[in-house]
Amino acid sequence: MADKSWKAPAMRSLGDEQRRMLLADLARRIVDLRMQQATNRLSATSELLAARRALARLKTIMHEGSVHERQAAEKAAGIAEKKAFIEGLKAETQARRDLVAQNEKARQSALEKKAKGKPKAEKAKGKSGAVKK
Repeated sequence: MADKSWKAPAMRSLGDEQRRMLLADLARRIVDLRMQQATNRLSATSELLAARRALARLKTIMHEGSVHERQAAEKAAGIAEKKAFIEGLKAETQARRDLVAQNEKARQSALEKKAKGKPKAEKAKGKSGAVKK
């Protein structure tokens, strides 16, 4: 009959090293059971099926763990990438704001220069122009 340790909750509660040891034990047990079956010494043929299923269950659980680790790493990398992207957008937005402010300042300066220059130009026109009566 199947061992209680071959059940999924018990396998999930084991550590990585214990799972590797159980994997090796199950593989050895399957080989032994196949040898007994080949020599007609296997009395309970269901043991082979139970051991094969336990091995498949253990491999599945081990694969789930690696998938979860990979997904967690991808998620962390995705979060870091998003943060870097957002920081880049913030820097770009600030650079645009600075450029707009700089352009506005230059425009205001040009308007002030133009406004200061107009009265002189009008005085020059008045002096050189004909006198109206």
